[in-house]
Amino acid sequence: MEDLMKDLARVKPPTPEVDPERMERDLARITALPRPRSVRLRSLRRFTPLLVAAAVIALVVVLLPKPTQPVQPAAPASWWHVLTEQTSLMIVGDPANPYTVRFHSKTDQWLTADTQVTVVQKDGEVMPYSNDDTAKWEAAGKPATAPQVGGSRSVRIGPMKPAVQKTNVAGFQMSLHSNARFDSFESLPADPVELKNALETISGKDTYKTASLAMGLMSANVRDEQRRAAFELLKNLDGAHSLPDVDRPEGRIVGVAIPAPPTFQFSDVETQLWLKAETGLPHSKSDVITTPQHGLPRGTPIATEVYLLLDKAGIDPIVPQNVTVNGEVESPIIER
Repeated sequence: MEDLMKDLARVKPPTPEVDPERMERDLARITALPRPRSVRLRSLRRFTPLLVAAAVIALVVVLLPKPTQPVQPAAPASWWHVLTEQTSLMIVGDPANPYTVRFHSKTDQWLTADTQVTVVQKDGEVMPYSNDDTAKWEAAGKPATAPQVGGSRSVRIGPMKPAVQKTNVAGFQMSLHSNARFDSFESLPADPVELKNALETISGKDTYKTASLAMGLMSANVRDEQRRAAFELLKNLDGAHSLPDVDRPEGRIVGVAIPAPPTFQFSDVETQLWLKAETGLPHSKSDVITTPQHGLPRGTPIATEVYLLLDKAGIDPIVPQNVTVNGEVESPIIER
């Protein structure tokens, strides 16, 4: 073993001489050679222009304003919708000890140039007017019907059944209470004097009939300037007078009054029309007694119509489903 180690020591190559200058030259040459790039880096450099272009396109898409959606035309407002609430008084019972009952209901009306749909007696009832009237009714035995004082009919006390009426008509009806019709309201003047002349061709120069037509016109589907002309017309009729403005929770209302003919049970009556000052649309219309009658004080409304809604509608009329259209109307006033 020792001999083998000696032999290996003898054949060991000599240690090479160290040349510092050569080592420095070799190191400088190696560091000066270009470094090989990785495949991943070369691929990234190759696709960099495409990536930049894609980023620019994405940024443009995000920042550009969204295209405007096409505006869908609104459905034409084919109906004029009028919802009113009515209240009226009637004297009934024994003429020696009469009492007052109050009719109360709503009317929902839909109008076009050729069709009219009306729901009458909606949410209606007939009940004693005041506590004193209730006491008299109870003393009479709470009758289901009571005779009119001074009339030939009786009044049914209690709920009123609603009814639906649909008719095909020509032209626009002036109001719920007037049979006057127009092919179009567009032709009616917006000047008070000219409008009065136009309405007098229908009313025959009857002052109250002209006033009634003007009041009906104000609740119809007319232009604002026509509605203002109708109000000016009313204020200038013979016997008309302005009413003091009233501030209400829904806004200020202004009014005009005109003498009215006697009714079935009342005389000394005037009709008062109130408008919403902000819009010019009717607020309410009342027949008011100007002298005490049947125990009712002066200024008591004996018939009132409040305009709950006056607007255009693009939907079909909504009527009670359990009521026959054009069926019998069960009136609260019946034969004795």
